[in-house]
Amino acid sequence: MRHPKLKALYGLWLRLCAGGSFPALDGMSPADLRPWLDNMAILGLDETGGYVYRYYSPAYASAFGGDLTGCTLARIAADRAAVLAAEYDAVRADRLPVSRVYTAMFDGEQQTWERLVLPFFDLDGEVSKLLVAAYRVDA
Repeated sequence: MRHPKLKALYGLWLRLCAGGSFPALDGMSPADLRPWLDNMAILGLDETGGYVYRYYSPAYASAFGGDLTGCTLARIAADRAAVLAAEYDAVRADRLPVSRVYTAMFDGEQQTWERLVLPFFDLDGEVSKLLVAAYRVDA
């Protein structure tokens, strides 16, 4: 990871893993996430195991064409949804964070972003939520 805010968020996640525990998003205070709230989304699982946006920052809504809170990946263009679903599935299966840099067209403009996907767990130790943070990195 290159972006300092993503490095800091990853550091927080690692601290939550201290002692071999599974980090749970439900046990965190919103104040703990304040530095990243403008550049993050939280996804939960629906009854079929699909992904639902539980929080979608207003900045993302502006940058990516609308608020996805309460929506599934079906609301996103099929090609992008397939990439995201594969990424989220890998995080759930491996139970480990994933980061990447990507370039895509948003609102008619080519943009480069760096993103981090963090797994959070329920009381049974299963991944129940994903926290996604992304920052634009192109000049």
